[in-house]
Amino acid sequence: MYAKCIKCGSEKTHSSRVRPGERTLRTLFLRPMRCSDCKERFWVRNPSAYLAAGATLAISGLFIGAVWLIILANMSDGYVATETGSEQPAVSEAARSYRDPLLYPDAKNADKGRSSDTANIAPEARPTISNAQKLADDHYLRVQSYQESAEKGDSDAQYKLGLLYLTGNGALQDFAEAAKWLKLAAEQGYALAQYELGLIYRTGHGLAIDPIQSYMWLNLAAAAGIQQAVMIRDEVMRSLSAKQLAQAQKISREWLASRPKPKPQAPETTRMEGNDVPAANPIVEPNTAAVGKIE
Repeated sequence: MYAKCIKCGSEKTHSSRVRPGERTLRTLFLRPMRCSDCKERFWVRNPSAYLAAGATLAISGLFIGAVWLIILANMSDGYVATETGSEQPAVSEAARSYRDPLLYPDAKNADKGRSSDTANIAPEARPTISNAQKLADDHYLRVQSYQESAEKGDSDAQYKLGLLYLTGNGALQDFAEAAKWLKLAAEQGYALAQYELGLIYRTGHGLAIDPIQSYMWLNLAAAAGIQQAVMIRDEVMRSLSAKQLAQAQKISREWLASRPKPKPQAPETTRMEGNDVPAANPIVEPNTAAVGKIE
């Protein structure tokens, strides 16, 4: 129902158009009306303007509150990023979920190619759940379990020792030591160590950032079947120039070429009338007696 005319009192009123220059702070919450009888034009309160203003204030308050909560959460995080090395160390899912068999002797190793961690430990020397906490309190005992084998060149022990230092789970976190042992294992062709080393060269935790080396080791890990290395290798590739990419691929090929080639296996034989006959195509010696001399 429209308001009555302020001049003649008629209820035959209707909305009027806001003219240019009429909308000011004074008329922000008013709307113009016109009387159909006396043609008087007047202003009345506009309820819709109050609703719009209230909704705008409510949305603005929610937005400011959300921004404030985000700022408080970041301030309570306790981590201040620096210009160099601001990224947290990249650790693969395998490293993050790694469970040291010394603390979890019943845990099964799901990664293919890894040797059993407790196979060479005597039954009386294997820790139990009751004394696991005592071993965890002294990180030197944890490291010692792999140190001896790693120093002898065992790539599996080198990889696992590197994970202890990388994650800080069972040893004091030391990125330089982690990079040292992972690099030794990677140079022996241990694919999981090559993957971790590629991540280290990418982030610079333990070694200087080197995208070419990062691509090389991730490329080798991907070629060995580590699926996670494929995506990260391609991300590193996009940061390389054409010249850098060619160099990284070249050193990858050279590294593979320098690896000792596996010795060919002898052809399988099948039992046939008591004699061993090669299953593959046998090498037939030429019958020199039947070949004439060519003048």
